[in-house]
Amino acid sequence: MNGAGLWRDHEATPQQRHFTFGRTSRRGRLTQADVLLGMLCDARAAGRAVTLPEIMRAGIAQHGARLKEIRERGFIVRNELERSSDGRVLSRYWLEADHPERDSSSLASEMQEPSR
Repeated sequence: MNGAGLWRDHEATPQQRHFTFGRTSRRGRLTQADVLLGMLCDARAAGRAVTLPEIMRAGIAQHGARLKEIRERGFIVRNELERSSDGRVLSRYWLEADHPERDSSSLASEMQEPSR
């Protein structure tokens, strides 16, 4: 292993590309971190969090590592844990903000809408 980590920059599957609603990555190929970032962006626009079951349905491998990659890009992602009345732990992820040194359009520049 080269120290970059298992699955780092792992390409998104065709099924996972469905979750990006046609967006592409500026870096060329779409990765699982890009898919998760798209999900977080859409949830933030809707005023809600992304839940762990949503991430699991998207088939994101090692979601904690993917969130670390997103944070390393400068995005601020908050994890909220809650215990349900039946003892289950519920996990939600909020895209709090883009990196403070980036301008307000940088989140949109990370994930581009498809060309028409």
